[in-house]
Parts: sequence; structure tokens; C-alpha cells
Amino acid sequence: METDAHFWLSLLEIIYVNIILSGDNAVVIALACRGLPAHQQKWGILLGAGCAVVLRIIFTVFIAYLLTVPYLKVVGGVLLFWVGYKLMMPQIGRAHV
Repeated sequence: METDAHFWLSLLEIIYVNIILSGDNAVVIALACRGLPAHQQKWGILLGAGCAVVLRIIFTVFIAYLLTVPYLKVVGGVLLFWVGYKLMMPQIGRAHV
């Protein structure tokens, strides 16, 4: 029963994130289509929304696969640590304000 609750909670989190991202996509699609003639705006919105959904599904499947790769999270963590370290170190020849 506990795994069912965990599954549903995880599913609700994914739906919440998708709703937030969909709002962002709607704004970008609207901005891209605002300069089109009226008869092309409908097609632009439909194609933009359709492509956004298809790409989100493809990327979700790809990321789900990547999460199964052994030690990928460890490698990603080490790379993030390295980037953070490089950002914290002063740059030689860089003017300080």
C-alpha cells in the first residue's frame, strides 16, 4: 500500500511540473505566433503546442533511460562540484569590482 501512495504522489508531482512547463510553453508559442496573419495563427498555435507535447514525451523517455545508467548520477554530481569549484575560485587577470 505504501508503494501505491508513493507512486500516486510521484505522479502528482510530475503532473504539477508539466502544468507549470505548459504555461511557459503557451507564453512562448503566443509570442511566436503574434506576428503571423490571423489565418496562420491558429495553425502556428496548434503546431507549436503539438511539437511541445511530442518533445516533452521524447525527452521524458530519454531522461528516464538516462537515470537507469549506472553511476551517471555520481558523474553528474562530480561535474557539478567541479563547476561550483571553478565558479568560487578567483580568475587570474580578471578585474574585481
